[in-house]
Amino acid sequence: MELRTSGDELVGTAPAGGICQRPAAQQVLKGSFQGNVFIGDVTLCQTGDYCSEFATYAVMLFYNFEERALGGPVKVEQGCESSLLKNGVLVLRATEQGASAQPVTAAASERQVQAPTSASGSAAQVAAHRRLEAVDVPAALRQGQQALAAMNALTASQQFQLVLAQEKNNAQALTGMGVAHFLRDQKPEALKLLEQARGAGNQQARAEAWFWMACVKRATQDSKLAQEALRRAVSEGWSAPEGNALVDRELLLLSKEGPNFDSLVKQARVRKRAQGRDSQGAGSVSP
Repeated sequence: MELRTSGDELVGTAPAGGICQRPAAQQVLKGSFQGNVFIGDVTLCQTGDYCSEFATYAVMLFYNFEERALGGPVKVEQGCESSLLKNGVLVLRATEQGASAQPVTAAASERQVQAPTSASGSAAQVAAHRRLEAVDVPAALRQGQQALAAMNALTASQQFQLVLAQEKNNAQALTGMGVAHFLRDQKPEALKLLEQARGAGNQQARAEAWFWMACVKRATQDSKLAQEALRRAVSEGWSAPEGNALVDRELLLLSKEGPNFDSLVKQARVRKRAQGRDSQGAGSVSP
């Protein structure tokens, strides 16, 4: 794939042939960077009984400076598959300077799309020379939390990723990313991030992470661990924010799990967060 830039815009063109057997060269990637985050569209070849041969999807990809790779998840239409993805993830990785792109086959162990580093502007060259811009962390966290409250996982992930690119152990961003994965039904990833948040933050951050772990465990029908996580959240001082539809939904679902759950939910509901208290991951949309 040849990748070129025009200002902040990145455009990728795939040659004819290749694993997708394109009849002619085709523009397959277009978007722009915000720091090390690429937001745009990607066109994939795909297979499936009722799937079009090529389809375009909105994506949010992240550039890893150490690996010199641009990658992220792509959610294709139900029943469709693409040989360009591995476990739903697209990766564009730069080869050594001057090398040509490696061919991708269905049997390739990683199934990664290779992008050569050229003097005319490859993805690696674009990102390597791009310095990570300073992020207004409080503003990004607030916007991420507002997006979660509106159940907009994609926008929330974008904001929290910007924070984590600057502060990799920010507990609020880790929790927010965990909740975003939960909203996208990616429960193992959600639990991993929430566990990280528990170890990275203060008591308030731990309480928030415990609450969302309870929500994820409930969704996986692990009632015993869900109840223990909710108990830990309440004992750490977690309180239910007002006017947060996402939290209200989860509290309702937890309360239906039985009297022990309902008792803990009531304890959390009667508490009121102090005015001006620091925001707690996905639990509040207040600064």
